[in-house]
Amino acid sequence: MEQRRTSSRPRILENFDRPLFGTVLLLCGIGLMTIYSSSYLNQMEIFYRQLIFMGTGLGIALVISFLDYRIFERLAIPVYIIAVILLILVPLIGSKAGGAQRWLHLGPFVLQPSEPAKIAVVLLLARFYSRDKVDLQRGYGLRELWPVVLIAGLPILLIFKQPNLGTALLITFTTFTIIFLCNLKWKSLIVLTLAGLVGAPLAYQFVLHDYQRTRVKTFLNPQSDPLGDGYHTIQSMISTGSGQVFGKGYLKGTQSKLEFLPEHHTDFVFSVFAEEWGFFGSLVVMGLFIILIFLGVDVVRKSKDKFGAVLAMGCLSIIAWQVVVNAGMELGLLPVVGVTLPFFSYGGSSVLTTMIAVGILLSIAARRHIF
Repeated sequence: MEQRRTSSRPRILENFDRPLFGTVLLLCGIGLMTIYSSSYLNQMEIFYRQLIFMGTGLGIALVISFLDYRIFERLAIPVYIIAVILLILVPLIGSKAGGAQRWLHLGPFVLQPSEPAKIAVVLLLARFYSRDKVDLQRGYGLRELWPVVLIAGLPILLIFKQPNLGTALLITFTTFTIIFLCNLKWKSLIVLTLAGLVGAPLAYQFVLHDYQRTRVKTFLNPQSDPLGDGYHTIQSMISTGSGQVFGKGYLKGTQSKLEFLPEHHTDFVFSVFAEEWGFFGSLVVMGLFIILIFLGVDVVRKSKDKFGAVLAMGCLSIIAWQVVVNAGMELGLLPVVGVTLPFFSYGGSSVLTTMIAVGILLSIAARRHIF
């Protein structure tokens, strides 16, 4: 047994997914450059903190990549329970900012529990699908999906109550991606689609908070309140469009420097990049994200077991949906729902959660040729 363990280590190094990790490093580097550009005049502490978050996150990703990902099957239930407990504590002892209660102060650290909850849901869903006895050829019907609804539904409700619509939607999108790709029956898909179409206007009227309904209205017509609720969207589009083809040049953007662009370290960081690097630079970054997604799909496709495939699919979905929603927000194609851009946006909880997802993908990729 000892000889087998020793011999597997060089094979893991040999099979380490260098293209995947290299793409992540490129995105991290560009993200740090963008954070520096948006903060170097008077908020350099943000850049230094992000540098620590990125370095720590990359270290965690590398450590996880050398772990056998199958250990997460045993850890799925305790990790999920801890995540739910943290979410329950948020309305009890959490701190408020900007009208929302989303953070826990754990000594010197500030944790946003909704971020690790994304990983916790994916872990438990992967465990459920890997152990479920339903024949994948026959597919899943609505009756077989009630455990999935419970697993994802509890964190989604707790996160929505904070309120944090963006993260609740991300977990919903990730869950539906896993459900769909795990062979959902077409009849069930049609029923869920019709239910979504019927439920959307009801949710808009009776579930969303007033400010969330206002954001939807503003998305449809930002000019209706250009100095109020439409300000974020309008300034983001101005920043993105003012970069034109090749941009104004690094450190030469004006929207963030003059404080016209709000949330330029977090939700709208890509607008800072687009203003300085233009349409061409934006295409390069989006191209890197697309490459990352394709490399992640390859990890899913070549996974050696069901647990690894579903786990990789979930981790990839977390990253991919964040890119889609954030880019849509910044271009005015989607309502502003407070979703960060992976590897770019400032924030310790979001950076570390993304890096954990990357580490799990690397772990699965390194072992697809061993088992």
